[in-house]
Amino acid sequence: MTNPELKSEVEILLNEVDRTHRYSMSRIYSLWNIVNEKSETPQSCASCLIRKVRDLRSWLEKVIGNDAPEVAPPNEKKVKRTHKKVVND
Repeated sequence: MTNPELKSEVEILLNEVDRTHRYSMSRIYSLWNIVNEKSETPQSCASCLIRKVRDLRSWLEKVIGNDAPEVAPPNEKKVKRTHKKVVND
């Protein structure tokens, strides 16, 4: 897999993880192994998958520089209401 193809695959995976919050064990480990030139056996523990995704994200940022807004996790702040909305009929 060439570097542009690998970069594209990692971007697609990270976008999917950010959008759906689903972690595909096989895809994460296969891309992580290619990027790091290792052959780790896939682990299904959540913290392992999260760590691999974090590693892939930092690798991608190094490859394309720190200008990667399309794969950054959403920074939506939830506003907590202090008062209930009252509707009088």
